[in-house]
This record gives sequence, C-alpha cells and structure tokens, in this order.
Amino acid sequence: MKRLFFVPRGRSTSERLARGLLLAGVFALAVVAYQRNFERVIARTEARGVVADPAGVLSREDRLWLLEAAEHLRGRFGLELAVRLGTDIPPPTLNNPKKIVVYAAPDCAGSRVVLPPLAAAGLPAGLPADLAREHLDAACRAGKPREGLLATVGLLVSALDEAADKAKGDDT
Repeated sequence: MKRLFFVPRGRSTSERLARGLLLAGVFALAVVAYQRNFERVIARTEARGVVADPAGVLSREDRLWLLEAAEHLRGRFGLELAVRLGTDIPPPTLNNPKKIVVYAAPDCAGSRVVLPPLAAAGLPAGLPADLAREHLDAACRAGKPREGLLATVGLLVSALDEAADKAKGDDT
C-alpha cells in the first residue's frame, strides 16, 4: 500500500507522529502570526479613521487617549468619534447617524463639533457650538490647539456620560 503524499515519512510510528505534530505546529504558528498582523493592520486603519492630524499637533499619547475615548464612546453609546485637525470636514451623512465629528479649523475661526441628532438631544442646547467656539477656536488663537482639542473631547465624553447617568436615574 502506497502512503499519501502529505503523510510525514519516518522509520517508526512515533517519529511520524512527531513530524506530523511539528508540521501542524508550523501551520498553527503561521496562522497565529497572520492573525496578529491582520489585527495590527486593522487597529492602524481604525486609528487613521479616528484621528486625522496632518500637521502633527498631537503626540502619540494624545492619539492613544483619543483612541481610548473613541473606544469608550463606541462601547457605551455605539457612537463613532472622528477628530480632524486642519483637514476638510467630512459632513455627517444620513447613512451614518452615529458619528461625532470634532473639527479644529487651521484658521482658528471655523471649528465645529457635529453630533448625531439623538446624542445632541440628550445634551444642553448649544453645547456643540460652545465647545467649538470656546475651546477649539479660543485655544487655537492662544496657540494651544492640542489642549483645546483634548479638552473638547474630554468635556464631550463627560457630558454624554452625565446625560446617560441622568437618563438611568443615577443622579449621584
């Protein structure tokens, strides 16, 4: 009887078994390495979708903090966060009513915070405009766009958390 081409060759059964297990181990390592690389590529792509900073205003720690804030918003509210510094603002589309856009204008005058209608309904009226005007634009004019952006996102996340806690009845 002829052996199949993929069966490991060996003198004894235990040697064939060991060779077969080693071959399976090599395939398993290749699959794990491919999966980790794929996850890393996905994380980098998602990070580009969350933060667009062509001028390099934000540090690595700032980007990580913004990614954590985006993850918090996604996990708790199902909202996506998009932070844009000096790029063209992507308008909120009707197809994606779950995206929060924080846009810091390079001219320190046209910054915007765009919230989905459902999220905006739970917050005080005029909060997005105040955040854009009083934090993003004012900090940009003071020469501190980084601090203004981080403060805006932090205040927005805490306002959404407070609104959600009040809706649940947790007024502590």
